[in-house]
Amino acid sequence: MLVLQIESGLHRRQGKAVTNFDATLPAPQSDLAINLQKDPYLFGFLGLEDQAREREIEKALMRHLRDFLLELGVGFAFVGNQYRLGRGRPPSLS
Repeated sequence: MLVLQIESGLHRRQGKAVTNFDATLPAPQSDLAINLQKDPYLFGFLGLEDQAREREIEKALMRHLRDFLLELGVGFAFVGNQYRLGRGRPPSLS
């Protein structure tokens, strides 16, 4: 894991997400918000082109997630992508 983080340049990216927290929040809160902010995502493991569309990224992520859950075996379920979770009665799966 450490080798992957070094090779992906995590030490150069961490904390570099563009925000306006310093200008809009007082010091203690801005520091906390900056530390909570995620760094840019790396999707190199998906094997897509650099300029992949959102739909292509979603499909590749869902494929990897489905395969991962299938490898875990019994006791895990893949309901589907963009499945609405909410209160009340669930929609029919017919």
